[in-house]
Amino acid sequence: MAATHGSPTSGRSRLSDYDYVRTLTRSRIAWEYLRRHADYRRDWHNSAPRRPRPILLSDGTVLLQAQRRFRRAEAWGLYGFRRPR
Repeated sequence: MAATHGSPTSGRSRLSDYDYVRTLTRSRIAWEYLRRHADYRRDWHNSAPRRPRPILLSDGTVLLQAQRRFRRAEAWGLYGFRRPR
């Protein structure tokens, strides 16, 4: 028996599976694309998490400075990769 379009075994999606995209903002659509991009996922996975160094300013404000630049994240237009907690 051949798999039909949109069936779980066909590996293909139905157009109606993407109706929710119409309700997304531009930034949410960009994130949906980015998080599915294989190169982005690889770069995120390969980034080493490090704790930022706290710097106490004269007015008492604590500034968190990254230990290093995240060049792979910057290539994606980000400051760094955020790890789930």
